[in-house]
Amino acid sequence: MRTRLALIIPLCFAFASLAHAEDMSIVTPRGVILRAVVSFPRGAGPFPTIVLAPGAGYHMALPIMEEAARQFVDRGIATVRFDWGYFSAEPKGRPSKDLELEAEDMTAVLESARRDARVDKGKLFVGGKSLGSGVAWKLLAADKSVRGAVLLTPVCSSTKDGVVSSEADENYPGIAQEKRPLLFVTGEQDPYCAASLLYRYAGTAAGAVRVDVIGGDHGLGTPGLSGEADEAVKQRNARIAAQLMADFVAARSSP
Repeated sequence: MRTRLALIIPLCFAFASLAHAEDMSIVTPRGVILRAVVSFPRGAGPFPTIVLAPGAGYHMALPIMEEAARQFVDRGIATVRFDWGYFSAEPKGRPSKDLELEAEDMTAVLESARRDARVDKGKLFVGGKSLGSGVAWKLLAADKSVRGAVLLTPVCSSTKDGVVSSEADENYPGIAQEKRPLLFVTGEQDPYCAASLLYRYAGTAAGAVRVDVIGGDHGLGTPGLSGEADEAVKQRNARIAAQLMADFVAARSSP
């Protein structure tokens, strides 16, 4: 993973729903411009901070990402969201092999957070949804100064011909040596992460790992629902997931 510093171009932007937010452009070592938003609680800081990565087809303004930012900020935790380089490309691209470029993207965002005086560098967390959870895991493994991770709708299993197989060790390797705080949040109907296999895998960690199972599938919705009913379920599950993540990080950010 490359470690060259990224160029950060701040652009002031305010979101009424958050205490204070800034829109930013971050240039990666390979020259790709990433869009990012950093949301700060009120006050001078420094604040515990989480860098939160979206899923493969997601962007940082989708409901779960915005709800998570609100919940984190409400608990005194700064939040940095961003869009993948391939997602913002014209035409839109795809994730790279082994997620190497996405790891570079997220590393650039993490470095930008470290250089902000309002960020408590001893209380930096990483997190992500789906594909973003795998990239967050890469950063956690590579950077021992990261305090912990929250992994939303992880990709921990696959199903073929009715047989469910674990992919947790492939996507989140090295958990047997990991002692830092970890939270996995999965949907009870998620076809990409069987809760029983996730619990079993979490039990192999060197440290304490929390697993929360909430309603919904991989997109936090309920299969078969559509329209307003589907949106209501997704919003409810997004609030629950965001609360769980924010509570977890807040509890592990105390002195």
